[in-house]
Amino acid sequence: MSTAADLLQERRLMKFGFIVEANVPHGLTQHRRYKQMIDEAVFAEEAGFDFWGASEQHFMGNIGMSATEVMYAAVAAKTSRIRLRHMIRLLLKFNHPLRIAEQLTTLDLISDGRAELGTGRSNSIIALNAFGIDPTETRAQWNESLDIIATALSEEWTEHKGKYWTIPPTYLTPKPLQEPHPPLSVAASSMEMHQIAGEKGIGCMGFDNYLGWGRVEDAAKLYKEAIKAPTAQVGKCVNDTLSFLVLPAYCAKTREKALKEGGPTVIEFLRVVIQVYENLAKTSPDYAYMAESGTIASMLDDIDQLLEHTPGVLCGTPEYFVEQIARLESLGYDEVILRVDGDMTHRQIMEALDLIGAHVIPSFKSPRNVMWGSPFGEGTTFLP
Repeated sequence: MSTAADLLQERRLMKFGFIVEANVPHGLTQHRRYKQMIDEAVFAEEAGFDFWGASEQHFMGNIGMSATEVMYAAVAAKTSRIRLRHMIRLLLKFNHPLRIAEQLTTLDLISDGRAELGTGRSNSIIALNAFGIDPTETRAQWNESLDIIATALSEEWTEHKGKYWTIPPTYLTPKPLQEPHPPLSVAASSMEMHQIAGEKGIGCMGFDNYLGWGRVEDAAKLYKEAIKAPTAQVGKCVNDTLSFLVLPAYCAKTREKALKEGGPTVIEFLRVVIQVYENLAKTSPDYAYMAESGTIASMLDDIDQLLEHTPGVLCGTPEYFVEQIARLESLGYDEVILRVDGDMTHRQIMEALDLIGAHVIPSFKSPRNVMWGSPFGEGTTFLP
C-alpha cells in the first residue's frame, strides 16, 4: 500500500512563493516599510507559504531592495520553516561570484539549510548605467558567474580563468549546510532563457512578459523538454522546478474590493514595466524581446481584459486565484511566486496574505479540507 510520502513523490504539490520589491507607498518612510516587510515575511510563514524572497534592484526610487543579503539575514532570524530564495541576485561584474557564494553559504548556515539562489542579469538600464555594465555583455557575465558559483558551492577548491574573472585556487568558506548545495535557478522572461535554464539543469522562474496564456504554455513545454537531459549542467544536482512569477498579485474577499484596492497598483506597476522594458530593449539584441511587453499598453484601460489575457497579473478573490493557479499547474508549473507588494497599506498586504494562506494554498496542499460551501443540498433529509 502506498504511504502518504509515496503519493507526495508521485504528485508534486504546487508550492507558493512570496516576493517583495521594497515598494514604498507615497508618504511612507523607507524605515517603516522595511520593518513591515520583515513582519510580512514572518506572517507568510505562518500563512503556509513555502518560500520568501526579494529582488535585487538598484537606484529605482521607491521600488527595489539594493542590499538583499541584509534583509535575508533579518528574515532568517525571525523564521524557522519558510525557505529563503534570492529572487534574484544579479550575476554581473559589480557582484563578485565568490562574494555571492560566501553570502549564500552563510545564510544557509544561519537559516538551518533554507537558502536558495535565484539568479538573473538585470532588467534595469538605470542600474546597468550606474555600475558601468554594457547591456550586450550581461548574459555572458551571468553565464560565467553562475559557473564560478556552482563550482564554489560544490567543489572543495575553485579555480577559474575567464573573460570577466580570474581566480587562483581558492577555498570557499563556509561550506553550505545543504548537500550537495543550495538549489540554483534563474529568472526567465524570454523563450531563450527558458531553454538555457533547462540545458543548465537549474530551476526556471518563468514570466510571460504579459504576453498571455499561449506564451505561458509554450515556455513551459520548452523548459520541460530541455530539463529532461541537461546538456550543460552546472552544479552537482539538477533542479527541475518550474515556477511562474505573478507581478503583481492582490487577493481580497470580493472582486470589487480587490480591484478597488489592488487595481491601481496593477496598472501603475505595468506602466512602469512597459517603460523600463522598452528602454532596455533598445540597448542590446539580448534584451530586444522585452519590447513585446508594450503590446499590452492598450489593455491598461481595461483591467478585465488584462486579467483574462495573462496570469502575469492576479487581482481578485481566493476562488479566482485558485482557478488561475490550477490552470498554471495543468500546464506543468510546480510553483507560483506572488508579488504581493505595491501602493497598498501594510494591513491590506497582510489581509491578502491571510486570504491566500487560508483559502488558496490549502486548495492545492489539502483540497478536501477546503469547504467552499455545504455539501448538503437544499431539502436534504438527515433522519429517516
